[in-house]
Amino acid sequence: MTRRIALNLGLVALIAAFLGADTLTQLAFKLAADVVGDAPIGLAFLKIAAGSGTVWTAAALYFLTYILWMLVLQRTPLSRAFPLTALSYVTVPAAAWLVFGETIGLTPLAGIALILAGVCLIGHGSSDTATAHAVPTDAPRRPVPCAD
Repeated sequence: MTRRIALNLGLVALIAAFLGADTLTQLAFKLAADVVGDAPIGLAFLKIAAGSGTVWTAAALYFLTYILWMLVLQRTPLSRAFPLTALSYVTVPAAAWLVFGETIGLTPLAGIALILAGVCLIGHGSSDTATAHAVPTDAPRRPVPCAD
């Protein structure tokens, strides 16, 4: 039982890290968009982007988000992990409000509440089946067919 609690806490920490990195990525994308301004997509845009530390930071955070997501998927079924990505629809507006002073109206707040309710319902409903179908980390993995 203690090992299972430790595994669950580790997964929760990993998912929290993913959500934090994803939120920071979106904030960095916004800052990067401000850096490149209205430059049309083309060589001028690429020159501005390539010379911007903000753009490179956004790209690095995006890569970190990818790594964290791979780690999450190694530890839990996709059907259980994917609904948690909807929490970014909560964390990103909240962070944009805190960092950029963006406003969140009543309708978006209602949507955020519905997203939270939906994630709770999906998480509660899938806990029994996800646990029953989870692949132990020491189990051999079947190769995934690829289209070459």
